[in-house]
Amino acid sequence: MLRNLLSSHQTGSNLVQPATHFKTSNSVDRLGLLYPAIAFDRLALILSRALLNISLCTLIPYSDSGGRGILQEWSQQSVKCCLTKGENAVHKYHLRLFLFIIDTMKNLRMLLILCFPIFILGLVTCDNSKNTGIISSWVQAGPKGVTIARVISHRDNCPEIRVNGVGVQMEVRHSPDNDFPVLVCEIIIPQGTVTASVEGRALKLPVENPKRLVVIADTGCRLETGDVPQSCNDPQAWPFERIAKTAASFNPDLVVHVGDYLYREDPCPPGDQGCEGSPFGDNYASWDADFFSPANKLLRAAPWAFTRGNHEECSRGGKGWFTFLDPNPPFEDCQEFTPPYVIDIGLVNLLMLDSSAAEDNSAPADMVEVYASQIATLENASGDNAWFVTHHPFWGIGEDSGELLMINDTLQAASDNVLTGGINLVLSAHIHLFELLNFEGGRQSQFVIGMSGTELDPPVTKPLVGVEIGGATVAEGIVLNNQFGFALMELEGDVWHVSIRGVEGEEILACEIDGDLATCFP
Repeated sequence: MLRNLLSSHQTGSNLVQPATHFKTSNSVDRLGLLYPAIAFDRLALILSRALLNISLCTLIPYSDSGGRGILQEWSQQSVKCCLTKGENAVHKYHLRLFLFIIDTMKNLRMLLILCFPIFILGLVTCDNSKNTGIISSWVQAGPKGVTIARVISHRDNCPEIRVNGVGVQMEVRHSPDNDFPVLVCEIIIPQGTVTASVEGRALKLPVENPKRLVVIADTGCRLETGDVPQSCNDPQAWPFERIAKTAASFNPDLVVHVGDYLYREDPCPPGDQGCEGSPFGDNYASWDADFFSPANKLLRAAPWAFTRGNHEECSRGGKGWFTFLDPNPPFEDCQEFTPPYVIDIGLVNLLMLDSSAAEDNSAPADMVEVYASQIATLENASGDNAWFVTHHPFWGIGEDSGELLMINDTLQAASDNVLTGGINLVLSAHIHLFELLNFEGGRQSQFVIGMSGTELDPPVTKPLVGVEIGGATVAEGIVLNNQFGFALMELEGDVWHVSIRGVEGEEILACEIDGDLATCFP
């Protein structure tokens, strides 16, 4: 590096001249007053000239690593070299300072070359979140066809959102408190909006007929007393951020999260380096570590449809759910049940059911009554082609210690194991694997997609064909064990091609949904 800068030296010369490296023409010289990158070059030139003309002399050790030295050896000797003694000799400490200045100016110059022209055009691509105070921003679908923009900020006041070029003040959803010391702002984006941005961040808006969906669920890092802690610090053991980045690279039109975001419920055991330093509890630090930071690229890649999972119950991650993700206006207190709603995505209506409180292995009468009413509401709004989207599966099968586990008792009782109207599919999570169940007698297909980061469940090893659940017999049962990943759904004509993909985006299993028939091709 330095020998290139000092290439003009001659044996026996009295001064090492760096000026050739920074020499500019008169026209560029004038431009340097206007263009910061060249201005840094000029400043580096002035400083280097000043340092190199200090009248001190010392011997500078010659470093011969790989045939290269700090300075070219000026004699036959390979132990030391010395710049000529005299009034223009260079002290080794000034030389080091000179090197530091040159390196610093070079790095700053490259940064300015990359960012300054774009900044002038108002199209800065550098991450300015620290300067604007915006931590996270996203767009989500809400009830009655509304589209909601939200941001998390360190600022004192909500930012302005620009909608079709017109500035509109966002409204406070949450003011900072001890557990969530951040400002959460939101606004409903009018239908027909073409562009929207917050502090220069472009927001991804819904498209009229989405043709590419990403489905993820069960994404947090499990830290729960009684379970072996997941290694949150190891991207192989907890790959949610990798999955989110991969999913974003497919440029989805909509991301559907089928619930369970917060798993850091208890402290990491002392001495466990896999999760050492992890936050825990229902607070901003845990939500940021489990969801917002790792999901950042995917949050900004497409609008979202959020489903509440049992880990967002009031006794677990409920406060964070209602602070950040619940699509309704803020409630005064945590709600055990929230109203169902419909998201119209063109060919399909998504029937959004908050089943976070539904008991897996019992069916309390009061809970069954609530869910029966909500299921009936969604059935009446289903239209000709609809998918139930709910965290707990109506009919899901897991395995533990060699025994099959059948869930969910509450939803089976509430629906009487029959879904009417135009409902063609149930899309769920909760069991940490991929599963497709088809049934004899025409019952809707059940997808389970719960393998997007949280510790995977024990594999299902028993055959599922012929197993009875909820009064119907399984005609087709496909399970992917021990596979992290997500689902990519692409619409072609009236058929959804469903690709179950691994952490790096590789296809593991191909499926399709054609009307009321879902099938996979192992």
